[in-house]
Amino acid sequence: MSRGELSAALAAAAATPDEFPESRFEGRGIVICAGGPRLFTCAWICVGMLRQLGCTLPIEIWFLGPLEMSMPMRGLLAELGVETVDAFEVARRHRVRRLGGWELKPYALRHSRFRQVLLLDADNVPVRDPSDLFDHPAFQTTGALFWPDLLRLSRANPIWRLAGLEPRDCPSFESGQLLLDKSRCWRALGLAHWMNQRSDEVYRLLHGDKDTFLIAWLMLAQPYHLVAHPPKQLEGTLCQRDPSSGTVLFQHRNGAKWVLQGENPAIEGFRREAECFALLATLGERWDGHVFHPPARSPAAIAIERELTEVRRFSYVRVTSDERSVELLPDHRIGGTPGESFYWHVDEDADGPVLVLSGNGATHTRLRRAIDGNWRGQLLHPPYSPTALIRVGPIADLRPVMVTTTGSLDELLERALAQYEVLPCDVETLRDLAGFLRTLAILDPSVRERLDFIASSASSPARARLIRLASDGWSAPSDRPASRGIAPGHGWNRHAFPLSGYDPGV
Repeated sequence: MSRGELSAALAAAAATPDEFPESRFEGRGIVICAGGPRLFTCAWICVGMLRQLGCTLPIEIWFLGPLEMSMPMRGLLAELGVETVDAFEVARRHRVRRLGGWELKPYALRHSRFRQVLLLDADNVPVRDPSDLFDHPAFQTTGALFWPDLLRLSRANPIWRLAGLEPRDCPSFESGQLLLDKSRCWRALGLAHWMNQRSDEVYRLLHGDKDTFLIAWLMLAQPYHLVAHPPKQLEGTLCQRDPSSGTVLFQHRNGAKWVLQGENPAIEGFRREAECFALLATLGERWDGHVFHPPARSPAAIAIERELTEVRRFSYVRVTSDERSVELLPDHRIGGTPGESFYWHVDEDADGPVLVLSGNGATHTRLRRAIDGNWRGQLLHPPYSPTALIRVGPIADLRPVMVTTTGSLDELLERALAQYEVLPCDVETLRDLAGFLRTLAILDPSVRERLDFIASSASSPARARLIRLASDGWSAPSDRPASRGIAPGHGWNRHAFPLSGYDPGV
């Protein structure tokens, strides 16, 4: 697209009516975009600090599909009161052309459930509870609160002419944090989102998402307040200030992102650093840094997993070595006393079910159920000690799991598929069935695996096709044709555009 064509399209987008959907949003909350192991680590510290500082606001963490976040990772965040949102699932209802780390931010803002939203980058660490920003007079007056960057947008930047604005020299926005009332700036937020959807062209003029907000607000003459206090620089960190007092409020480690395993340099002047390192250590005890998904399993193996999660509490014994209390959690995490294994699942081989404990990309133990109902095996690495998993929780029914036994989940799926099979296989039918299946999956994560089994064994090609079409989009992005047409975007670790059109701050 030429710049002339982009300018005309941008003007048309700015003139397009965009009514605020009043019934979709309510309340206040925080949105963080944090897919992948590196940003997940950062988000854990950000959210952990918010909670330690007494912030009780609901929090959404957005990510791009199962390659970026697994059920164990989502389970960890749920314990901090965080709702995780897969943007690819949202895109089934609210179409989008392109999503990456930067493009996701305005998209998440637009479709989060909150009416008033504080957006924080995952690598941002608050110094105090920021909840009172929602009541700040500047935000109450304008409905939009932004913070300045060190750079200034140059008068020579072609974006001004392209957007139909008078060229000027002005502070650039720094979008590691921003606060919006969507009901008051819905059109401007939509225009910023529109520009990010054309990131291949727009990011040649603007550095990522941050100044798409500035240009959108100026084009629509939308009121906003820019914090008057300049940011403070630390090594690898940009500190933003309280809009009233000017004291440091946010510490954006954009040049020193946290890593779970490796060097995290101490930064002189960084506040609450000891608390951050403590949160990092806690995460290291509970997560190995991998985006873990259990392999495909049979219905019988999944049924045994349900049985184990009902028992939940076990004593894990390494004979002649040690013993510790563990919990087998529904999201395939191993809870309880920290150890070398982080994940579990039930596999099968020629000799029957096998309970697999793993972590750090390796299988550590394989156990089989003994006659007493406990599980026994041995370590697969030195010292190859005998191991046992002894029930501590409620005694489960030890009768063998029969694949032919039809549980309530199977009955519900069968009834639903039978109903949908007689309907026209059109967009509306598939949308309704997909919504039904997603709801079931929230209640029971094994739904996807059960559907895969039904589809592979279905005697009716029509049923197999119905399941395949309805579940499209649940697979990892690499397994879907262009993520259902969503082009990859740009972010902190994938940005090839030169930084031009900016001047150093004064």
